[in-house]
Amino acid sequence: MSDTSTHTSRVVSMASGTLASRLTGLFRVLVLAWVLGFTPIADSFNLANTVPNMLFDLVLGGVAGATFIPVFVERLALDGERRAWKSISSVVTGAFIVLVVASLVAWFCAPWIVEGFTAFRHSTSTESGALLLQQRAVATELLRWFSPQIFFYGLIGVATALLNIRHRFGVGAWVPVANNIVCIGVLIWFHLVDPTPMIATLNGSRDLMWLGIGTTLGVAIQFLCLVPSLFRSNLWRITFRINLKDPALKAVSRLGSWTLLVVLLNQLSLFVVLAFAFGIGGDGPVSAYTYGWSFMQMPYAVVVVSVLGVLTPQLSALSTATDYAGLSERLRFGLRQSLVIIIPCTLVLLVLAQPIVAILLNRLNATHTISAGTVLAVLAAGLPGFTVFQLCVRGLQSMQRAREVFYLYALQNALTVLLCVVLGRHSIAGLTASVSIAYSAAAVVALGALARHQVHIASEIWSRHVRRSFGASVVAALAMALAYSAFSWHRGAGLIARFSFAAVLGLVGYTLVVVILQHRVARVGAKDARLN
Repeated sequence: MSDTSTHTSRVVSMASGTLASRLTGLFRVLVLAWVLGFTPIADSFNLANTVPNMLFDLVLGGVAGATFIPVFVERLALDGERRAWKSISSVVTGAFIVLVVASLVAWFCAPWIVEGFTAFRHSTSTESGALLLQQRAVATELLRWFSPQIFFYGLIGVATALLNIRHRFGVGAWVPVANNIVCIGVLIWFHLVDPTPMIATLNGSRDLMWLGIGTTLGVAIQFLCLVPSLFRSNLWRITFRINLKDPALKAVSRLGSWTLLVVLLNQLSLFVVLAFAFGIGGDGPVSAYTYGWSFMQMPYAVVVVSVLGVLTPQLSALSTATDYAGLSERLRFGLRQSLVIIIPCTLVLLVLAQPIVAILLNRLNATHTISAGTVLAVLAAGLPGFTVFQLCVRGLQSMQRAREVFYLYALQNALTVLLCVVLGRHSIAGLTASVSIAYSAAAVVALGALARHQVHIASEIWSRHVRRSFGASVVAALAMALAYSAFSWHRGAGLIARFSFAAVLGLVGYTLVVVILQHRVARVGAKDARLN
């Protein structure tokens, strides 16, 4: 089997698992919106559920994703299996200890963490002050039940890295399905026992406790689903081993110090975004941003994460061999694969964000502008830039250019915070635009950073395949916009029919343009062949 076909099969395996995970994750968001809506309870839940992810990224997640695979691949290439697995064991042991400590710290510091996120929200009356205190209390209790997620997310990250160096990519993409199913079940149970929850009576209740425990149980089961694959992947050499002088642990520490700074910047930036969102007030601004971000991430996760997941070991191997021509080719290939699909997804979300959110999250009601729809559309506008930025960062990480990755993220996050202050203090649209603009600007700088190391991929952004996808996407977007605006149904079956008509017409338009362009290319190729 050729390298390209092997790569494609691995991407398909990851993409299918990621698609299943994202679809069940989407359904989880729908159930969450159905159960909690855009309410103070929803903001408390989403805020508390976001913090473990942030803290996991801060203490290990970013370091694991950026350094574990390159360092593990390098050790296996230079030291051989026996010595390499001793080094890998030292890294895994260190990660385990860090995760336990981080989970305990999150539990003890939960009240101060929640207070920091809600600091920009100022009460204007006795009633709003009481509501703020109730939101903080519920978020604090949930965060304490969610804090073990940091430990389990860490184990999932380590296990996935180990499986990836054994070229097992699919299982890591599929296991989040189990987490989503458990959480959906927990949310449905919560709705059945308390159909109309009130934040004033929820704090300290058994229902809130089981909601927190059940959500964390989903993450634990996600890790347990990886265990059989770990046993089948010849990873029995992993032992509990502490060796602070191990070369792999030193490499992770050296690269991880820069990555840790990157993650710290990312979390500070996210803190500013969520704190400003909470400060805006109204009907669940934190939930609106969370739901919009989840929807935007679906095409990115299914396409780009799958491509990068398969490419990362190849990029690390090419970098170790100082084959920068091969590195450039692999990155261009990944960029082309990603943009060809991301571009049409971007335009679909730009045009149909409001009806998508109205149908899925707002009980088939599009009579007014929905904040989550605004967030989704604005984030979608920055999706191509976000994609290019992430791919460039992965290329630099494979070359172990941790310092340059830090500088890029410093630029991106500084722009985000600055734009939040200027545009996002009173507007969820301005707040979201800050994120999209910052990623798009940083992507341009990231392309230049790669070019400094003789890795040139910028030309692929406007290659023949990408131009074809862009042209077809513009036609599809215009067709969808015209079709959707031709009717004025805002509720129920009428809204579904209006959305479906626009989506189908867009798909037909996209397909026709692609077929026409392919036919033209084939005709020109046949003409050139006759002349030769």
